[in-house]
Amino acid sequence: MGFGAAPLLIALGVLLTAGIIVVLYWVRPEPQPVVVPSNLIWRRVLDERRRREDFWRWLVSLVIALLAGLAVILAMAQPLPEGASRGGRIVVVMDTAPSMAAALPEGGTRWEQAAEQVRRILTGRSETSEFLLLDTAGDRGGRSFIGRREALEALDELGPVHGREHRFPDVADLLGSADGAPAADVIFVGDGVYVPEAPEGVERLSVFESVPNAGITAFDVRPLPSDPGRFEAFIEVVRHPAGEEDAGVVVLQIDGAGGASARRTLRPDPGTPLGETVPLTGFVAGPVRAVIAISGEDGLPADNVAHAYIPARNRLRVLLAGGPNPFWEAALRLDPRVSLTMAPSGPDALADLDTGSLDLVVVEGAPPEAMPPVPVLFAGSGSAEWLPPRLASEAAGAGNEDGATVMLPVVRGQTEHPLLRDLNFEDALARDVAAFDAASLGDRGPWTLLLGDSRLGLLAARESPLRSLAFAFPIARSNLPLQADFPLLLSRALSWLTDVEVRRVGLGQARVAMAAGAIFDAEGREVPSRRLGSEISFDASEPSLYYAAGGGREVVVAASLLDRRASNLNQSAWAGEPPASLAPAGTVASALWPLLALFALLLIVAEWVAFHRHATV
Repeated sequence: MGFGAAPLLIALGVLLTAGIIVVLYWVRPEPQPVVVPSNLIWRRVLDERRRREDFWRWLVSLVIALLAGLAVILAMAQPLPEGASRGGRIVVVMDTAPSMAAALPEGGTRWEQAAEQVRRILTGRSETSEFLLLDTAGDRGGRSFIGRREALEALDELGPVHGREHRFPDVADLLGSADGAPAADVIFVGDGVYVPEAPEGVERLSVFESVPNAGITAFDVRPLPSDPGRFEAFIEVVRHPAGEEDAGVVVLQIDGAGGASARRTLRPDPGTPLGETVPLTGFVAGPVRAVIAISGEDGLPADNVAHAYIPARNRLRVLLAGGPNPFWEAALRLDPRVSLTMAPSGPDALADLDTGSLDLVVVEGAPPEAMPPVPVLFAGSGSAEWLPPRLASEAAGAGNEDGATVMLPVVRGQTEHPLLRDLNFEDALARDVAAFDAASLGDRGPWTLLLGDSRLGLLAARESPLRSLAFAFPIARSNLPLQADFPLLLSRALSWLTDVEVRRVGLGQARVAMAAGAIFDAEGREVPSRRLGSEISFDASEPSLYYAAGGGREVVVAASLLDRRASNLNQSAWAGEPPASLAPAGTVASALWPLLALFALLLIVAEWVAFHRHATV
């Protein structure tokens, strides 16, 4: 048995207490003169016998006082059972990597096993112990040690964290210890998948157990290059068996809006990702969900589901501004989705737009002074405050004889932007170009350069507050419409400008570029969020579709895990080690000192009763 206090102080306290009690019982008060009757001498024989009885009463009283005093001292010293630790400073580092959410064969998860391990460590220490609880994601830090109750409350707030870099914290630096050795006992509880190593001198408790798992590591829904009205899904599946008895069959189910469905049976090799392209015949605009299942247990449910969204519209209400334009009329009417109307001529033609009856405004020629309250497709050489800044005419014409003709440098595979991906305009050129200043188009500005070079901007895109596209030249003054891929470019431009914006994110903290708005889940419930400058941040902790709405915009956020590393639950540096057994519960240690205090109280009460019954002195 050990003690929570220092052994030397306990010994001194025991000796001092016992000595004081013995001295108090040994020293007798000075006798006082008393007048007694004369017949007292005749009872001398009886008095001799009574003195012997008083000695035994005195001895019993001394023993009871000694036991009560020593019980109080030992209770203050906080005795611990055999094997329990003394008080001190303890640092506990929790592994909060995504792999800690893996389900164990006997039930529960690695995280639940680790949390129970830490609870037993905390309750097994004495009341005088101090704790510092840290995690590998860096959510908990600092140098302040806390008590057991606060540490248990902090533990309940932790859990596996997605989308973060996980590493072992610099404990020596946090504690400010010398020679790099932490001035406290350090315990690391984890599975060795994301954080395989710990510094020397750290006690390591493993909760790793091999579990079978299959996961979706890639999922994308995109239109067919030959027919933008039809879609296909690309999905990548990986399987990590826990033993050779795994049959290796993965069943894939893709569901869409309106009851559309597609099903596949896949046989990926163990540990090797398998890509599959699935035609989405009959799928319409709306949510798309992919789900996989394997026979038997699956270690991580979060990577069995992936989400996407088909933003295509069946009907587009387009307003053509700037007066009669046979070229644009013919090009827009070729798209069966377009319902075209013409705006009257004049500078105030777009002043009183009914935004509820329009999806897009197309302008070629002189731009309006103010940006229309709907998405805009602009082509021309005019200037306005809402358009990207133009280069001076002499700079725009550098390298050209007349300063008005440029080549359109677009080659297949050159760009990954969804508007220009896999398109080829190698022989295209444009006249009457008033190039945008490419140096002003960047990450900090509202416009992004899509076509041009480091000096000349020929095509720019804007995401917020409303999507817009701006060509630096009139389309009619180029041979772009004669290119074979131009109809596909126009169809993509109409879809990109008018469709709901879709963002794919991993699990964890997600951000949406929106100055003001709210986040809703798939059931329409508002999700807690906060503003970070011009963005809204929220916790996408579960695979699902989230919807951001505000400022006239709607953004669909498809949150999925899609992480090969997270799906490989068995790639642990501690795989060859048996998992640590649970530490013994520490409730006995905390119950010993109240029992000793109760024992001392009972002795004092017994002494009081015995004294009043003349059984003790």
